[in-house]
Amino acid sequence: MSAPRLPDIPHAAEPLPQWQLQEAKNRLSAVVKAAQAQAQLVTVHGQAAAVVLSPERYAALLEGQRPHDTLSQALACAVLYDADAQVFERDRSANPRRDLAL
Repeated sequence: MSAPRLPDIPHAAEPLPQWQLQEAKNRLSAVVKAAQAQAQLVTVHGQAAAVVLSPERYAALLEGQRPHDTLSQALACAVLYDADAQVFERDRSANPRRDLAL
């Protein structure tokens, strides 16, 4: 059974290891230990219900959501999912040029 895609974790590199809820409850220490290396997905009736993360991974996620003082700080922390997309490219062909008297 393949891991369900999580809507809140776009562009996951690979499926997360899965634990059924009952198994996760019975082996909680194993789930927590495994989460130190990689996030662990807990499912209920085959549907994603929770993700167990290491404290460092969780802190890194929160860091990306903090408000920033300046635009440059926000852009430095931004996660760009599609590096090939030219998000800030502007089509200047539609803008007429103006002659300025200097």
